[in-house]
Amino acid sequence: MGGHADAEAFSTELAALKRDGCNVLVVSDAAGRDAACQRLLGAPELDRRHVFLETASGVSEVLDRHSPRRTDASTLAVVDATPAARARSAAAAASASDDLPTPLGEWYDRVDDPTDFAALTAAVTDALDRVAAPADNPSELRLCVDGLDPFFDAVRAGDVTEERLFRFLHLLTSSVRDADGMGHFHVAASADDAFLATVEPLFDATLSVETGDDGTVRQRWRLHDSGHVTDWFAF
Repeated sequence: MGGHADAEAFSTELAALKRDGCNVLVVSDAAGRDAACQRLLGAPELDRRHVFLETASGVSEVLDRHSPRRTDASTLAVVDATPAARARSAAAAASASDDLPTPLGEWYDRVDDPTDFAALTAAVTDALDRVAAPADNPSELRLCVDGLDPFFDAVRAGDVTEERLFRFLHLLTSSVRDADGMGHFHVAASADDAFLATVEPLFDATLSVETGDDGTVRQRWRLHDSGHVTDWFAF
């Protein structure tokens, strides 16, 4: 099987993935990244529960993406694996703002070493279990991993092996499927093709996002089981 998927076939297959639990690899340019993330987090009026694993964005940015949904430990979890200096700065900014709750609540967890996959796995799976517990419907739970690039950099630097990274991502994607959730994992369009080829089989779909010279953001999906690929279409 494989080849082009029309709109109806694509919608049917994607709906089935959402019902069963699925994970999407989001390969995007910088300008198109936020549009893809917002779409995959689900519209604010829908009842969605979010877990964020942050390797680059600060707490304030996460809360902006989560907004205007309520912020409590039953609907939100943030696992912060950003560099320590950035994490301290973001936490201080969030704490000082009248509009943002302190990041040191029940929904916030910090892992200082982003290559400590045992600690990251424990923190994220605990968060998924907690946030998924009240969920009633498939795909109500959403995981955002933002993003894979620092992990690829760690492999390139020799701090971790590709095998360890693969096992870590396998555990996360399996946890999302077990919870009938929907995970999406960001990676830059400039990422090493060899690294992408290593991790891509862990995902159910690849979403490619690009921004035109006029600022228009468009997307193309490839569904892995069937091999179906959509045309480019606007968000």
